[in-house]
Amino acid sequence: MANPEEPTETTKDPAPAKNPSTTARAESDDGTFHAAREPVTKVQRTVEVLRILRKHNAFELIKEISQAERVDGVGRTELKIPADAPKRVRHILQDLGPTFIKMGQLLGTRPDLVPKEFADEFKNLYDRTTPTPFSQVREVVEGELGCPIDEVFTRFETRPVASASIGQVHFATLHTGERVAVKVQHPNIQGRIALDFEILEPIVSFVERVFAGSRVWQPQDHLRELRTMLAKELDYSYEARNQQRVYENFAGTRNVKIPQVLWEYSGQRVLTLEYIDGVKIQEIEEGALPHLDGSRVAETISLAMAEMIFDHRLFHADPSPGNVLIIDSNTVAFLDFGAVGFVTRRRSERILGLLVGFRRDDLDMVAQNLIELCDKVGPFDPGPLRQDLEQIMEFHERERASPGNPRMLDMIIDIAEEHNLRLPPDFMLITRALFQFEGMSRRLDPNYELIEVLGPFIQERLFERYTSPSRVEDALVDIGIHTAELVKNTPQRLNTILRKLEQDELEVNMELKGLQQHERSREFNTMRGSLALLAASLILASGIVLALGDGQELGRFLLVAIALILLWLGGLILLKGHEES
Repeated sequence: MANPEEPTETTKDPAPAKNPSTTARAESDDGTFHAAREPVTKVQRTVEVLRILRKHNAFELIKEISQAERVDGVGRTELKIPADAPKRVRHILQDLGPTFIKMGQLLGTRPDLVPKEFADEFKNLYDRTTPTPFSQVREVVEGELGCPIDEVFTRFETRPVASASIGQVHFATLHTGERVAVKVQHPNIQGRIALDFEILEPIVSFVERVFAGSRVWQPQDHLRELRTMLAKELDYSYEARNQQRVYENFAGTRNVKIPQVLWEYSGQRVLTLEYIDGVKIQEIEEGALPHLDGSRVAETISLAMAEMIFDHRLFHADPSPGNVLIIDSNTVAFLDFGAVGFVTRRRSERILGLLVGFRRDDLDMVAQNLIELCDKVGPFDPGPLRQDLEQIMEFHERERASPGNPRMLDMIIDIAEEHNLRLPPDFMLITRALFQFEGMSRRLDPNYELIEVLGPFIQERLFERYTSPSRVEDALVDIGIHTAELVKNTPQRLNTILRKLEQDELEVNMELKGLQQHERSREFNTMRGSLALLAASLILASGIVLALGDGQELGRFLLVAIALILLWLGGLILLKGHEES
């Protein structure tokens, strides 16, 4: 980690903010937000939430969004949302505090849940907070570890190196002399977030009942999903298990470092990790590691991310520049696994096939993998889908954009929805992660192209897919499943056919085209075969004559043979003319 400040005594606090015991609340566009009084009761917090909603005229805004007119887009219908609505919603979330900021950030990664205008705007949400005073940090650490802080750490830096909505990070030193990074959750943050959801649930229910247009987004279902996602982020032991799995996945890899979890000094609200020294991307731009090979680092980052997604199928879902450390030109480290994504093997292979299709400019391959990746939610015809996908292929070829490019992703989502296909959530997480890593890599190497860098990796994985014994076993299992389904459904289908036969309802419509051409082709092939047979016989007879040693007889034999062939051809021509007449 980059050059921390000099450690301070563990018994002293840094200079506090004017109101250090508060929750942070955003009021500006620069990402900083000011402290707001933390409510003590549900009634107080409800009053504050309603006051903020009233201040921003939130219910009128919801009405405008739910009643937004629909306009015809390019071959599809779009919702015409008021131009300032996404920004107004973002300001509301910022004023409501950390719970709502975190919800907005999660929605910003899910353009399948909210309109793309809102997803793009929510990416501008920040959750930098006023740090919790060290006296409260000490209480959390000691309460979680069950002993005084001095019994575990010889030095604990009171000034955090980072502070976000859920917790903050401090550097410390164990009695063994090992340097560590300690992630400490803000006091009572779980209670505050639970309280916010208790208040938010009836409000969302009211909105869904009163404003019928809001039901198309299923706000109550999405609120429950967000609550589940936040509950995982609030449990540091869940994050620790994920980080341990990633650490083990890369244990034998020299150029990828994952901080090891120190379980004996970790809990639900405290996470102690191995300290890794490195620099962040923005520090490289400011002159750190002047001899760095940017293209090599970009390749290392890309291949590590691809390995997470397509090999391990457990990947970093928040790959911001602050979560990647560069150690040297060949080595990088990944931090903060509070947000991770899981993907099944089948889906990872479909996404891999999608990347291969784009790399080859193969429309059929892109279409086939997209169809297999999605769930069908209505009538579907693959023909029109392929026609619409040509627009994406043209954009990709013209702009050399990866599937994670926001414009390409929007096009893919729109076309999928138009054809009654639903993209899985993990596809959104993967493409967003790839796009973020692509952005970081281009800061290191202006000529970076994600698809080209991943080319050798993709080819290697495709080769393994078709040659690995385990893949053969999987293919046999798939064949067995499909065969079982066929056997299971065959009696019902036969009964349907027999019933229609009995009721004289079965119709067979069959049109055979090109029979005349086929007949001519058959006759031509017969003549060609006959000629070939004659030629072979002629060659064989000539050989026999030569073997007998009579050269004079050979000339007469050839003359007679040629005359017979011409006579045979003439007869065929006359016969053919007679049949046509």
